[in-house]
Amino acid sequence: MPKEIHRLTDLQLELMDVLWARGEATVVEVHDAVGERLGLARKTVGTLLSRLEGQGVLTHREEGREYVYRATVSRDEVERATIGNLLRRLFRGDVAAMVSHALEAEEVDARDVERLRRLLDTYPEREEER
Repeated sequence: MPKEIHRLTDLQLELMDVLWARGEATVVEVHDAVGERLGLARKTVGTLLSRLEGQGVLTHREEGREYVYRATVSRDEVERATIGNLLRRLFRGDVAAMVSHALEAEEVDARDVERLRRLLDTYPEREEER
């Protein structure tokens, strides 16, 4: 897994979302999916995809004169790397502090609290499965 996938910007994640949803796409297809909504020129989308490839999170194949891009990392890998980075940088590895902060900082639905309880109740079992 590339080292810096946790450093994807919101804009980069928007482009990655297109590729995760479609499996693969050309610059034109990515632009058509998000370019107008984000106010991006087609050339800008191409540049951004090229940079993502340089980061190791995309690869491409050639189809005629077009590049067809696909993700080399999953959304789950990006989420895990991002959360891991956040946990290390802001909370010095203290998971309880991070969860506590999240619960205090956001309005938390009772269903979410119950889901967290179930996750914590099954945690030792999940660890044994690994």
